[in-house]
Amino acid sequence: MRGALDFLRADPRLAFYGLFVAFASSFGQTYFISLSGGEIRRDFGLTDGEFGTIYGLGTLLSAALIVYTGGVIDRIDLRRWTLCLLPACAVACFAMGSVAGPVTLFFAIFLLRQTGQGLMSHTMGHSLGRYSRIGRGKAVAFGSYGFPVGEAIFPVVGVAAIAAFGWRDTWYGLSAIYLVVMLPIAMLLLRGHGARYQAYQRDLDESEAVDVPVKPIPSAPTAPLEGKARMPSRHWRRREVLRDLRFYIFLPGLLAPSFIVTGLLLHGVRIAETKGWGTVVWAESIVFYALASIPSGLLIGALVDRKGSAAALPLFLPPTIVGCLILAYGEGDWTAPAFMALSGMTAGMTSVIQVALWAESYGTRYLGEIKALMTALMVFSSAAAPPILGWMFDWHWSVAEIAVFCAAYATLGSVLSILAARRYAAPTAHSINQGA
Repeated sequence: MRGALDFLRADPRLAFYGLFVAFASSFGQTYFISLSGGEIRRDFGLTDGEFGTIYGLGTLLSAALIVYTGGVIDRIDLRRWTLCLLPACAVACFAMGSVAGPVTLFFAIFLLRQTGQGLMSHTMGHSLGRYSRIGRGKAVAFGSYGFPVGEAIFPVVGVAAIAAFGWRDTWYGLSAIYLVVMLPIAMLLLRGHGARYQAYQRDLDESEAVDVPVKPIPSAPTAPLEGKARMPSRHWRRREVLRDLRFYIFLPGLLAPSFIVTGLLLHGVRIAETKGWGTVVWAESIVFYALASIPSGLLIGALVDRKGSAAALPLFLPPTIVGCLILAYGEGDWTAPAFMALSGMTAGMTSVIQVALWAESYGTRYLGEIKALMTALMVFSSAAAPPILGWMFDWHWSVAEIAVFCAAYATLGSVLSILAARRYAAPTAHSINQGA
């Protein structure tokens, strides 16, 4: 807790900017879009598989594009970036309210996923991962609290707004909120960012002055991390990361939460109807997802700062495995909150582990383009889930069978994460120079 307070005292505007953009990403997240899913399917006569396919294709296009759009944040002032991004989110919400059929629905979902789910989340991790000068793990953990705050507030508010005004007018209202409320708040929090950027640039210049120009050693095994993780001796580019075997060992586990949670949340209305709970019970349960993610993010952030991200890798997927099994075989109203809480524990840990892992392994100068690559892969994973699970429903798979399938995938990811944590660590200057 003391480390978290030190971070807040050191740069409170940056801390709350990261928190706020994570919170403001809510309207592009699956759990919120899914609240309109039942009405959209009925209005346009779509099956679960068809709706999931449209959603997945829109998300897939977003994943392909964010590899390029996400890297722009490395080259543009964060204030200018924010002035462009939040109005783009407003346009996406307006487009969602204006959809007239499957084709326009596809483009609206693409815009929501690109701006809200993709770039807003990317901005939180990048801004705190790059500019935090005290405790990167705790900084990202604090910023990640914006996600559960949104998850605690907006599902119930969204259900009430749709019931009162209809799903189209609700999206029009959200467009106005981005412009009138969220944009001024974000810009206020970025006051004084010029001095912060200059301090970062000085640190970067000093670190480059002692860099040794060596070739990367892809997949070079080292001893497991002991104590606080050391930073790499240089800053890797994205093309170098793609040649590193470690990246591919980490990948399945890091992508599992986005696949499982996106797929199950998007089809949550169908799951609730099948289980006999009703939409309100499912929406209210998302609060438990939010509440569980907060302490797990704080605890894993402290562990990352003490021992490095590799020490935390084996811990983040087991809660989701248990949650999926509970969803498969539980029948009472308690099942949904239990599944949400366990999934939330994983979500709180994942965002912290991911940013710290890339920074420790590959440096911070090109963190934006590396994080953009991972964001794209996570969006790709979340794009695959809705059509796969949707067609499973259309092919008469039961909720239990789908949930066990998700648990099996998370188990595979967990095994690989444990293997990665035991056999690989962030490459240190010593190990790289030995290889050279």
